[in-house]
Amino acid sequence: MKNLLTILSFATLTAFAGYGQNQNSGVMKATKQLKTFTLSENGKEKEYSVKVMERRKYGMELDNKDRGMVNQDRKASSPFVTKLVAIDTDADKNYDDYMVLKYKGTANNDFEVVQTDKGFDINVADKTMHYDVLENNYIVEKKSKNFFIVEEFESE
Repeated sequence: MKNLLTILSFATLTAFAGYGQNQNSGVMKATKQLKTFTLSENGKEKEYSVKVMERRKYGMELDNKDRGMVNQDRKASSPFVTKLVAIDTDADKNYDDYMVLKYKGTANNDFEVVQTDKGFDINVADKTMHYDVLENNYIVEKKSKNFFIVEEFESE
């Protein structure tokens, strides 16, 4: 009985100590942005919408001046941003194409969706990605190719 109590006590302490050592990162709740644009296709105006849902994950970095101290201050870190971009090119309730964009963000939110002649551009700081709505494809500029991680899929 004494051995059982010792084993259970040790297991409980180990579980709590292990839980306390997890890296505590901050996660910002998802935000949504919806924009509607018009596009000229064969002389007719075509309306399409772009919905962007964002999630930011902040890693934990400690201040270098507190190195070796018991209570260390956190330092602001750049978030890892994941955005789901949904594109609806027809007037139904379902989105037609989806893209997941991942990139290392900045402290301020420099993300914007801008209309172009053939679709829209996604600008983050000085990096740009073009999306052609008529051909359903994207182009990442050469200087931005190592910045964006893009996953693309279609709805059924």
